[in-house]
Amino acid sequence: MTDQERLKRALEWLDIIAGQVTELLINDYVFSEVQQVIRANQKLQHSESIFFEWMGSVFAHSAAVGVRRQADLDDRSVSLHRLLVELQNYPHLITREYHRNLFKNSPARIQQLVDTAYDNYVGPGHTKLDPARIQKDIDLLSAASRGIHHYTNRVVAHYNQRGLGQPAPTFHDLSNCLLEMEELVLKYAELMKGEAKTTLLPTFVYDWKSIFRIPWIAEAGGSPGATASA
Repeated sequence: MTDQERLKRALEWLDIIAGQVTELLINDYVFSEVQQVIRANQKLQHSESIFFEWMGSVFAHSAAVGVRRQADLDDRSVSLHRLLVELQNYPHLITREYHRNLFKNSPARIQQLVDTAYDNYVGPGHTKLDPARIQKDIDLLSAASRGIHHYTNRVVAHYNQRGLGQPAPTFHDLSNCLLEMEELVLKYAELMKGEAKTTLLPTFVYDWKSIFRIPWIAEAGGSPGATASA
């Protein structure tokens, strides 16, 4: 595989990873906001409902699997971990000159900041990625996802008769892990694609919580002319 082919593949991986991490962040955001809605309603706080249990279980298991996917290093998978290892093995793919060219059509004031950004991420004076710094990012990803990865392997993906070998991760642990992943994706999106963003979470331009202001169960008999829908 040529360097150009390898770079093209790495960029394609980054797009896939960014989309998957964004989905995880959206799910985490929605779940957190719904929990606030529940906590703010005294009538709901004291309600025992299988629906609440179902919501928490589905979110926790799907998020845990999503985290494990990004921490995976299987050579058949596309993951954040594997992308970092690829860049560590081929640091010359993202040179300072390559990074400069991403901004060649930008205003002069932006171009002046390009080398500073590369210095901050890679190191002052470096002309290509620093494998030692990438290793720190790999270690950060591993540390943030380790407990969730263990939980997924022992409980979610398979049921291990030995049970958990460490305390079960909390929703707080999960949120922190996703934030670490987001930071890494943003960093490499800027280095590899010139995308300078502060978050992967989209801005919702509509009131998605409006559904909670509508009764979900219709009155007996329904309204005149109402028909059933799937």
